[in-house]
Amino acid sequence: MNIAQALGLFLSLYRSTEGEGSTVVFPGSDLAWNALHTDTSQDILARFHIYASMMPEATSGRAFNVVDGPATTWREVWPELCAYFGLRGVGPTASGEISSAQVWMEGHRADWAKWTSANKLKEGALEGTSWKFMQDVIGIPFRRDYDASASRSIGFEEMRAHAQGYYLAFDEMRRAKIIP
Repeated sequence: MNIAQALGLFLSLYRSTEGEGSTVVFPGSDLAWNALHTDTSQDILARFHIYASMMPEATSGRAFNVVDGPATTWREVWPELCAYFGLRGVGPTASGEISSAQVWMEGHRADWAKWTSANKLKEGALEGTSWKFMQDVIGIPFRRDYDASASRSIGFEEMRAHAQGYYLAFDEMRRAKIIP
């Protein structure tokens, strides 16, 4: 359950189609834009699993939340994610009309093969990505931040600045030729 690949593909294709420096409206409501949430990047989750495996007596039978850092909002993260791709991320429209990354991606389906070929990217990534899932996660209009006190109580203190986990995923996607 990860939206990093979908976001990376969306923002990469958006930049290629609309141009560097283009404005990308947040694809969600004002409530989603301002709702607190915590991100958990794949690398910090993997590092926790390794850490926890070294202390079975402290972790056996317990549940843990693992987070990149303090709760954040899309208001803070969206502009940073867009900037990574040379775009300008802005909040929801003043009219309240919700922009949809899913609709935008599906509307550009005819461009996918040409874009993949022109950038010498791995085939099938766009077709294998759930745009609905990405749109649904971005659009969550309520608070969903997690309490990481259990993982902190056993000494796992690693954190990432908000958006850093996405940057790491995007860097890996570039190395794997999923995005240009």
